[in-house]
Amino acid sequence: MSSTTRVGIIGTNWGRMHIGGFRGAGAVGAEGAEGAEGAEGAEIFAVCGIDGEKTRAVARDEGIALATTSVAELCAAVDIAVISGPDSTHREHIDIALDAGCHVLSEKPITRLADEARALASRAESLARADGRVCIVNFPYRVCPPLMALAGWLAPRAPGEWLTVTLRSSFADAEGRATEGPLMGASGDFGGASHVLDAGFWLLRARPVWVEAVMVGRPAHSLAMHIGLDSGGMISVNHLASHDPGIVGEWHLIGPAWEARFQGAYRASANGWRIGPAEGYEHTPEHSGAGWQVLGDAVAPGPDGEPWAIAHRDTARAMLAAIADRRSPGGPQLGTFRHAADVQATFEAAMRSQREGGRVAVQLT
Repeated sequence: MSSTTRVGIIGTNWGRMHIGGFRGAGAVGAEGAEGAEGAEGAEIFAVCGIDGEKTRAVARDEGIALATTSVAELCAAVDIAVISGPDSTHREHIDIALDAGCHVLSEKPITRLADEARALASRAESLARADGRVCIVNFPYRVCPPLMALAGWLAPRAPGEWLTVTLRSSFADAEGRATEGPLMGASGDFGGASHVLDAGFWLLRARPVWVEAVMVGRPAHSLAMHIGLDSGGMISVNHLASHDPGIVGEWHLIGPAWEARFQGAYRASANGWRIGPAEGYEHTPEHSGAGWQVLGDAVAPGPDGEPWAIAHRDTARAMLAAIADRRSPGGPQLGTFRHAADVQATFEAAMRSQREGGRVAVQLT
């Protein structure tokens, strides 16, 4: 990595969250204002958007040197490309960034089709071996303090046998219950469920093997999935289109002689996310009578910021550290392209299960 790592943001909507994330991680703007702390020598150098006037306005407001409507121009000018435009553009933009020699931080989904995601994952792993390229996906749960505490508590224990998640989302309801068009091959975000699947695979330290699913809506806004894991465990997800504004998720994990749980909710009225606390319970003689123990305190909007925004900062900070240290892609914690491909392959299998009316295998990289 050069002495000054240049960061380019593709996308002028959610991309502004990533501008804040890299600034908080220690990046500097064109005017040289230092972030609070973090990786030294990183600069938010460029922003790219479809609308030239809007893009120039964002660059002017944020103090960014280069504003462009050309993804290729941005990628040629930076060391890290952040992919945060519309879902349908992610694959094309990632390919351009990789061709230009950039490290990549992408929003999910990295592609709309699972076979394309598998191909990108293989390419990213080849580049990691060849030149130390870091290609990661923005899965904020992985850097959320209560979930990190839970993952640390689970690490020395036997893998979980069952995870149940119930997620209610008004964003899914906004897609329209009557929008029932043909079931196509695209495997997109499914109203936020991709975060849930990735977190489930991460916490249980397992990959999906088979899926049995029932889905409503195209794209699916409500679904029920059973997912078999290579560890022998199971994930059960119910994702419901809700009229109640916001997102509410309830998680319960069960393993040999242990249980864990937490809740997460987004409310615009509460100015963002509240996640946790994460709690654990052990059914062993030495822990008899101890009851549920707090593993990681809750996070909520406050003086230090909003938890989802803070997670973007921590993801940016970890990516900069991984590049500087030449660790494995994204380090041991962050989501790689392969993790994202596993999620897309699971959704692809869910759609096949819906069509075929039974259990189907998940095709992994």
